Amino acid sequence: MPDVYVFQGGEPARMAYEAAERIFDEDASVLSVLLKVNTGFKGPAASGLCTHPEVVRGLIRFFRDQHVKKLYVGDSSIVGVDSVEALKSAGIWDVCAQEGVECLNLDDSGMEEREIPGGVMVQKLKMSRLPFQVDRVVSVPVMKTHMYAGVTLSVKNMKGCLYQKDKTRLHRINQAPPDIRKGKCLDYGIVDLMKVCYPDYVVMDAVVAMEGFGPSGGPPVDMGMVLSSKDALSADLTAIQLMGMAPDAVPHLNLLREDRGLDLADIRVHPADYLKWRRRFQLASEHDLHLNYPNPRVVDRGACSACHAAMVQFFRYHHQEYENGPEATLIFGGDATEEDCRGGRVVLVGNCTARLRGEGRAFCKGCPPVPSQIARTIDAGVTLDD
Repeated sequence: MPDVYVFQGGEPARMAYEAAERIFDEDASVLSVLLKVNTGFKGPAASGLCTHPEVVRGLIRFFRDQHVKKLYVGDSSIVGVDSVEALKSAGIWDVCAQEGVECLNLDDSGMEEREIPGGVMVQKLKMSRLPFQVDRVVSVPVMKTHMYAGVTLSVKNMKGCLYQKDKTRLHRINQAPPDIRKGKCLDYGIVDLMKVCYPDYVVMDAVVAMEGFGPSGGPPVDMGMVLSSKDALSADLTAIQLMGMAPDAVPHLNLLREDRGLDLADIRVHPADYLKWRRRFQLASEHDLHLNYPNPRVVDRGACSACHAAMVQFFRYHHQEYENGPEATLIFGGDATEEDCRGGRVVLVGNCTARLRGEGRAFCKGCPPVPSQIARTIDAGVTLDD
């Protein structure tokens, strides 16, 4: 039976250390270990955007005390974000330097293509090499909601092991899912990824979490928690209940539970009264760009997280400029159609929409586009190639 441990109210590094103590029972002196953090986006430390640096510090000290053979800390950010800059901005790079541990962009370890046994949506994926070179991988996510996947926790955190632009591949699957009632292509794709990249341990940062328009645009939530488990799925199912969600509310976790044959009743959570710390998170679906910012109008057709993050940042810093016009429709995502472009002032955003370029349609290039360039393209009403 999988065990999940929940710590609340302590100093983050200490909670992380104790969380690791509860689950790790191997001889670390013969093992190489990767702490796979979440620095998919560049932003300030301890903001709910990336893994808390003090959680990382606590884990480094734990494994050092266990005389680990070799310890790495790393991630590979979304397309368009410099991974090292994201690690530095999150405070993780400095913590690693202070503690004498190697911190790196996972993509710098090289690429290897992995076949997916029994793959449903994909048969192969390009992966960063380091997660397959080390003996153990610890997923160290930050607790967040997610605009497409519902949540991004210890399972989805492993998507950062995909190599470079292959991170967008699970968003770009051009086939119907086996059962749309159970999940979208992305949900089934995450299950495929887990067949080759399931973490060995989880220490989840819920010190400062994120709700609303995650994984990049939501407000922080002070939870003051750390969770740990030997089983990533059990950790995530526990986490979503702490976020005020039903155990079956997240499609990719339901599909993974079905694939791995996990019964919810088998999960043992310590302490047993952990739900006393439960808080209802605002979901991404409750924080819609269409509702919050009526102009420019947004047409989202399957955009990846990188492009969506750029759009969120555009509205965050520029929405006041367009409250009273000029009226425009921003179209982004690789699934956009000619029908979406009919009528009014159209601005195509991101390289995935380039195929729809035509007379009367402005185009803002980029993968992802730069928020300030989106604003310039709207103002000019034409394509800007400089």
